[in-house]
Amino acid sequence: MDVVTREITLPVAVEEAWELLTRPEDLAAWLGREVQLDPTPGSAGRVVDHDGAVHRLVVDAVEPGRRLAWHWWDESSPAESSRVEITVTPTGQGTAVRVVEALPGAAPVAQAMAGEAWSHRLLHLEALLLIAAAVRG
Repeated sequence: MDVVTREITLPVAVEEAWELLTRPEDLAAWLGREVQLDPTPGSAGRVVDHDGAVHRLVVDAVEPGRRLAWHWWDESSPAESSRVEITVTPTGQGTAVRVVEALPGAAPVAQAMAGEAWSHRLLHLEALLLIAAAVRG
């Protein structure tokens, strides 16, 4: 199976990292331009990327404060779904946020595009954290 993995370490406790990842008002700041995602197993959602691509999703698993997983697919090709799993783990420097997207049968170009997209999303997550810290003062 073809897999894309990206990881960052945020200088915050696991609880704060989890909130940034799942709080409805923050999702559009890092995951996509428009996001409907209820971190409840079985819930359906939607992500509109910054380039306009629309993904539908179904949440598979949630372990609050630890793991969130879903299957998603592009609206234009629903037969080609992938599975995303995000885990948060405490480290000596804060919290590691790891994203693994399994892309069964994806071409190398599709894998590269998915990897680039996750790199950008995690950069947006870091920016969201910096903005939240600045607002708190």
